Amino acid sequence: MIKKLRLKILLATILFLSTAFSHVNGQTEEHLLDGTSLEFYYQNGSGISIEFQDGKLNYEWILGPPKGNMGTNIPYSSRKIGDEMYLVNFHESQKPDFVSLIFNFKQNVMYSTAILRYGTDMERISFNGGIIEHVNR
Repeated sequence: MIKKLRLKILLATILFLSTAFSHVNGQTEEHLLDGTSLEFYYQNGSGISIEFQDGKLNYEWILGPPKGNMGTNIPYSSRKIGDEMYLVNFHESQKPDFVSLIFNFKQNVMYSTAILRYGTDMERISFNGGIIEHVNR
């Protein structure tokens, strides 16, 4: 339980500091995962197929209750945060959702945090982890 809490605090700190640092220093967005596609499966059994190309991402839910839902041509930002580790975020203003993902390709795990449907009566926070499969880089 304490290890999970420490991991959550670490992830929140990484997300906050990386976003704040890039804005303070006026850095441009990076698209380090262009040309990458993968599938990942959350611990709750849901799965997503995602691909990155030309500074944009496409995703489709391939398993679980949201199966069939998708997003296309969504601008994304990324940052390398370790050896084969990347932080990615994207904003879907029409839903409205803001999502941050951490991919650890060395250990084939990923973590996500999101504010979903923010500003609406359906607003909720998502905080999940999962397993990465079928990576093409």
